[in-house]
Amino acid sequence: MASDHTQIMQGVELPPFRNFHEFLLETDRYEKPPFNDFKKWNNRILSNLIYFQTNYFAATITLFLLQTFFYSQDVFIGLIAIVSVVATLILAISTDSNIKKMRTDHPLVTLGGIILVAYFFISVFQSVLVVLFALLFPVFLVLLHASFRLRGVANRAANAKEQLRSTVMGQILNRTGLSVQM
Repeated sequence: MASDHTQIMQGVELPPFRNFHEFLLETDRYEKPPFNDFKKWNNRILSNLIYFQTNYFAATITLFLLQTFFYSQDVFIGLIAIVSVVATLILAISTDSNIKKMRTDHPLVTLGGIILVAYFFISVFQSVLVVLFALLFPVFLVLLHASFRLRGVANRAANAKEQLRSTVMGQILNRTGLSVQM
């Protein structure tokens, strides 16, 4: 079974793809989430995230690339705006002595840069929203699928084995403080 997993980094593995029929087409394996039992609903989502993680990563990347293909100019401009704002924020709050000295020696240049980046961000806000949609819509679909998909016997057995391994989704869930109870 260990040969099914692809090692992508030291100690981190990527499980194999689950077949398409099991992933999407088994309509009898879908049910409304138990809204009144959050613990059960949480375990369903987490176990599906672990079991179908490779499928979810592939679907998320595919949907993002499709949206990027159709709205490439907006995605490119939106990413530039987001990176500009993040870089400006890092420069504005940095405690590095050289950057602090530059801010105090040239306060008008610093203020002008912040105003220009803010103006650019606001003027291309529609493109920023396209980027956010391109990133968050696939995540929404993944969480929707994980909420409605029932766990099967194969899912539970594989998740018990996956807990022993360090997978990409396991790393993400551990860093967010989430764990799955079988």
